[in-house]
Amino acid sequence: MSEQHGTARLKKKDKKQNSLKHGVYSHEPMLPGEKIRDYEALSAELNEEWAPEGVTEQGLVDRLVALYWRKQRLDRYEHSKLQQRVDEIQQKNEVNRHRQNLKNLGPEFSSAASVEAVEQILSRLSPSYADIITGWVPRETCQDSAQWGPAIGTYLSRLKPEDQLEGAAKFIAIVNPDSVENDMARSDRVDQAIDRTIKRLMQVKTAKQIFPSMRRNAKADPKLINVPALANPNLQARESEQNVELLDKVEIPTKPKLSWPPEALEYNRAILRIS
Repeated sequence: MSEQHGTARLKKKDKKQNSLKHGVYSHEPMLPGEKIRDYEALSAELNEEWAPEGVTEQGLVDRLVALYWRKQRLDRYEHSKLQQRVDEIQQKNEVNRHRQNLKNLGPEFSSAASVEAVEQILSRLSPSYADIITGWVPRETCQDSAQWGPAIGTYLSRLKPEDQLEGAAKFIAIVNPDSVENDMARSDRVDQAIDRTIKRLMQVKTAKQIFPSMRRNAKADPKLINVPALANPNLQARESEQNVELLDKVEIPTKPKLSWPPEALEYNRAILRIS
């Protein structure tokens, strides 16, 4: 029983340490096309690069992980949005191309004077074209079967395909300047947040180098001063008079010139360089 309980405690401890290592950002939701292993790889690289010590540095590195992931997500979003727009234009061009092909068949159907002539034309076409044509103008809609061909020709001649978008026209249709400007503004805001986080992380690390007492696990014991209350007011008054007499006899030295310690000067210079 004791061995089983010991194993359970070890597993629970490992799980807790793993949770602390990944931090709150390990719960980042994965969107379609994203993989958790890519997020974990990014986190491992940034933790290896900055080697955080203590809760403050670890929190800043975790924030860097989230910001870099958001930056990559914005890049993927912009790429996917452009690709979606390209696919839409391509599909529209394809539809217009088929419409133009069907429109070009109008005169040939108009000259077909019998059902057999219409079926002969349909047999030479692709099955998709034949299904589209017979779906638009079924044979049953014509009381006179000899008018089926001219009816198809009239219908096809009325199609109005749009011009194909190619070259500069296609580029203009895909790119939206307002959208590009908004995407750049979002990206710049994330970059600024990354810069601020890196600056803060460098300040914390520099401060720890200059003041070693700020490092992890350095604890300063507070000094408490207890002043006992005097029960005898006359005795308290007498001690106050003695203190005044002693102060009169003390020679007050001249005020020394202030000089900053080298550590403080180095810290100020470091902060100015970072700023």
